Amino acid sequence: SFCDQTQKRRTKRPSGVTEATMGLSGSHLHCENVRDVSPFQTEIIVTNHMQTPVVIIEAKQHGNASPIGGIPHSVPPGEHAIMSGYLKEPRATLFIRTGLHEAKTVLVPNLGRISILAAPHGLKVETVDEKVSIEDYEGDAAVIKGADTIPMLLHNEHFKDVSPSPSKIQA
Repeated sequence: SFCDQTQKRRTKRPSGVTEATMGLSGSHLHCENVRDVSPFQTEIIVTNHMQTPVVIIEAKQHGNASPIGGIPHSVPPGEHAIMSGYLKEPRATLFIRTGLHEAKTVLVPNLGRISILAAPHGLKVETVDEKVSIEDYEGDAAVIKGADTIPMLLHNEHFKDVSPSPSKIQA
């Protein structure tokens, strides 16, 4: 299939480890069928101001976005790029768990920038880019994976301690 051929075109290292050829720290090439083929790319610049990595979930289908089954990106401290492919919707849809019971939906156009900062009970997502949209996630935040921040650890708060509610999950 087309997807298999695309996967075979990835670069091989001498040790046999396969490495994606595009993007920086958060690149992906995800292809389940031909409708997932992405001729265009959106580059998202993420600045993680925390001392710990942040988990960002990228929706597989940006036009019909859901964190369930999304592509997780672990973004270490510093400035990094996530490369996201698209066919129709040029803005990447990202989901970020910001607290035990809160999360954000972030719509980012090409070269859009977001900043991640520590908060007393989670983290904050900010932008100075007027084309980036940051909204409260309407579903159950517990379906979105998160990495505990240092302030959360000091308060003995952990994302894993909050389970998803079966009645609130949005597919």
